[in-house]
Amino acid sequence: MDQSDVIDLLKFAIPLLGAAIAWLWNERRRRLADEYQRKEQKYTSLIEAAEGFYVQASGTPEGKNLMTQFLLELKKCWLYCPDDVIRAANRWLDLMHEGVGSSNDARKSALGEFMVAVRKDLLSRRPVKNTDLTAADFKQLRAS
Repeated sequence: MDQSDVIDLLKFAIPLLGAAIAWLWNERRRRLADEYQRKEQKYTSLIEAAEGFYVQASGTPEGKNLMTQFLLELKKCWLYCPDDVIRAANRWLDLMHEGVGSSNDARKSALGEFMVAVRKDLLSRRPVKNTDLTAADFKQLRAS
């Protein structure tokens, strides 16, 4: 292969390689944007349903429906949320559980910690790649 053949090959290979890299980069950005969009929708549903724990105190059916929705959304969190979001939600639910005897301030603080964990996850824009959660961290809860 002489020098002109190498130059001709490079004229073809370099743009092809550049196009492949640009396509891969664009696909990665699109995938991350789609994942962010899904997370945002899921977190929005979770946050809206959290209201059910306070509406339920008034004994309305709407409160129970929202509680059930929150618990279902929290189960889905195991698919896309980082560990700190799940643990913060579990801490808040432990305080909200009847008979725990926690103060209203402790409940508000735990809810705030949960919301901060959600916010940090959304702002990080990083996908969840690993976990330290165990089977013991999963709670099978039902709206009462």
